Amino acid sequence: MIGRMSADAPRTGPPKAPESTQGERLAVAGLFVSAFLLRLMHLQQIRAHDPFFGLPSVDPRLYHEWAQAIGGNFLGFTPFFMAPLYPYTLALLYAVTGPDLLAARLLNCLLGALTCVLVWRLAREFFDRRVALLAGALTALYSMLIFYEGSLLAENLIAPLTLCVVLTSVRALGEPRVSRWLLAGAVLGLAATARQNVLLYAPLMLGWMAWSLRDRVAPMRRLGLAAGYALGLALLVLPVTLRNLVVTGDAALIATSGGSNFYAGNNPEANGAYRIPSRFPRAQSDDAIEQAAIYHATAEREQGRPLRASEASAYWFGQGLAFIRNDPSAWLRLEWRKLRRFWNADEIWNNRSYELTREFSWLLRLPLVSFGVLAPLALLGLGLTVRDWRGLFPLHAMIAVYLATALALFVLSRYRVPVVPLLAVFAAAAAVRLVEDARAQKWRGLAAALVALAALVAFTRLPFPEASLGMAHYNLANRYQALGQWDRAIAHYGQAIADDPDYISSYNNLAVVFEEMGSHRDQAIATWQRVLELANEQGLERHAERARRHLIELQADGAGHSDR
Repeated sequence: MIGRMSADAPRTGPPKAPESTQGERLAVAGLFVSAFLLRLMHLQQIRAHDPFFGLPSVDPRLYHEWAQAIGGNFLGFTPFFMAPLYPYTLALLYAVTGPDLLAARLLNCLLGALTCVLVWRLAREFFDRRVALLAGALTALYSMLIFYEGSLLAENLIAPLTLCVVLTSVRALGEPRVSRWLLAGAVLGLAATARQNVLLYAPLMLGWMAWSLRDRVAPMRRLGLAAGYALGLALLVLPVTLRNLVVTGDAALIATSGGSNFYAGNNPEANGAYRIPSRFPRAQSDDAIEQAAIYHATAEREQGRPLRASEASAYWFGQGLAFIRNDPSAWLRLEWRKLRRFWNADEIWNNRSYELTREFSWLLRLPLVSFGVLAPLALLGLGLTVRDWRGLFPLHAMIAVYLATALALFVLSRYRVPVVPLLAVFAAAAAVRLVEDARAQKWRGLAAALVALAALVAFTRLPFPEASLGMAHYNLANRYQALGQWDRAIAHYGQAIADDPDYISSYNNLAVVFEEMGSHRDQAIATWQRVLELANEQGLERHAERARRHLIELQADGAGHSDR
């Protein structure tokens, strides 16, 4: 037995949680304050040292600019390419504070501290106070949550919303009233407007409700509960769909990036992580807006007609499915690779590198909780509580949703992070169970659990080829260039080129830096010549024309010239 859950009788919902004591409530308050202070300390560090703090890049820049655009035009003009809840939340904040990047990050810190309390509350539905408080502490100390809360990313909102979805579902199963199921559906709908993959949770919960309540609730009443759930979901999702239809004439459910993401994760070159297919010039697809444009333009060219955004998305879904049909064995190998990546200790980055950011925050250099610690314990906890699966089904279902999303698309650290708080519950349950067995001198059970844990540690540390940090160095160099810190920009462009010697944008921007310095004419000429070579090899006429123009100007008069 772990905490309060036992296998004496099958359950379809958690046992009624006992009232928390004053001491436990004080501990939870301390958990919230400690988690918030940790995040504030990290925020102070990156505010002082990280060039990305005032100059966000890639998705954080997109969210920041999108939020500001909402202030000028609430509905916008195009279908949502990405789920809109986070930028609209930022827009609401900016209406009060102005477009303040510090205020946005403070909001992230509050959401992060709230996430720790929600983890405690959810764990308390199933386990005792030790498990619940430990789960909250693991979440508070989880390195990647602290790291991402320093950036403007939707995951900061998705993580607490995911917990709210599970918690309201647990309560709805425990007290099957229409109002409870209406609320659960509405919370799921709200979460879907932050990331639409959570919609997969709806059929799982409806099916589970219909089966698990069959002996407690009459069929017509169960139908009424399902109707309430669907209504709550529709009340939050349909306004987004109607907005897409009215503003653009395109009835996209929420966002239109699903097809391109599916193809990116299912094509002959896919490796289980996010990877831009070689059919797209990398220099033209480095951020979400450019990616949307190039995917759309390619779909129109290959279809030979103009396409709505939802039609382009459907086209790329079809291309991904074609790969699966044409080479099912390759797809199965790819799925095994994604499964291993999902549970692997490595953190696969795509906006910011955790390793490079540690340079700017002493807090991130501390021995915080990592996925390599959490995942084996969570898997062990899932195994140790398997006899209580009926009561724990809402948690299992949400973990399954995120795993299924990774298998269908690809694995990224920040796409995995919203499920970490749920894994923390099972990790805490496993840790408490190990301590209980040791104190009770249950040596056989303890030995078996430790052997299983060792095997799980080995599984989560199966090696993958080391990910290149070339793009991380490139992005960092761009920030230093914008700040006029030439030596640092040159150093990181150099590292980006060493890691990825064929990426033309690194050479292009390095050549610009040499020109802007005014005293490195020879280096500028040599770098522009390399840009011209790569442009000719890769068929990038725009880059080739720019390089020729700069070379002519440099060779003619020796004057530095900047063209961005």
